[in-house]
Amino acid sequence: MPVIQEKPDLGAEDAAIIGAYDTLLRDFTEELNRLHIAFGSPSYAVICKASIRPKLTKAGINEALSGKRLPTVESLLEFVRVVSGPLPPPADAPAHRCPAKLADAWRARWEEVKFAQRRAQAPWRRVRDTVRETLDEAHREAQAIRASAQEEAERTISEARHTADVVWKPRPTEMPRAVNGTEAGLDLSPGTQKALLSGKPFWFAVPVNTELFPEDGGTAPIAELAPGTWYLATEVVQKQWVITAETADGRRGLVRDISGIQAG
Repeated sequence: MPVIQEKPDLGAEDAAIIGAYDTLLRDFTEELNRLHIAFGSPSYAVICKASIRPKLTKAGINEALSGKRLPTVESLLEFVRVVSGPLPPPADAPAHRCPAKLADAWRARWEEVKFAQRRAQAPWRRVRDTVRETLDEAHREAQAIRASAQEEAERTISEARHTADVVWKPRPTEMPRAVNGTEAGLDLSPGTQKALLSGKPFWFAVPVNTELFPEDGGTAPIAELAPGTWYLATEVVQKQWVITAETADGRRGLVRDISGIQAG
């Protein structure tokens, strides 16, 4: 089965660039949380309500404070302005202005992270391309394995059908003349031959007293079939042309001499 690497291989330079961005974003997020805490940790709802331009959202604030996404510089400065002012703001008071030094400091932090983010775009693009190529190769291998398995299944089915055709091939329509290796004609009527070749149980009578031998191949007779009585032939062993018969008292055995029998 195809093996997909958990992490694609990176060159040392690409790894350093991506690592630098991750570190700067993590530090930026920690400082933003410290700012939020330093000014009393106002709720997201209060911050959103006090924001003006751009209007902040709870989802956007959560992404910025959790480090999921670098906010836009406008959203960052509005967040800093709102958090650093009185909350909730007085009803008729003019909008609070963010202290210039505080705004400049956060703008500089944001620009540093943004620059690192841009530098990391090309390495990340190479990572995505590598992952895509790996997935495409895995998909192609999976398709090849599936096609091979389907071909093997079809071959197996074809062989099974051929075997079934051979096993269930209709038996010859002519009676052989060899009985237990002795060349001799079989004195059988057309109706009896048809019954023997049908593969179905049938009733038959013997012309003379005929011995019934054990099914396991024993040589000592277990019963004797008498003329004038009908017996049930349950199976015909056509390679040897012997009959598996059953007597009225339920004994089963082999009739090895079928010459002259008469099907009912």
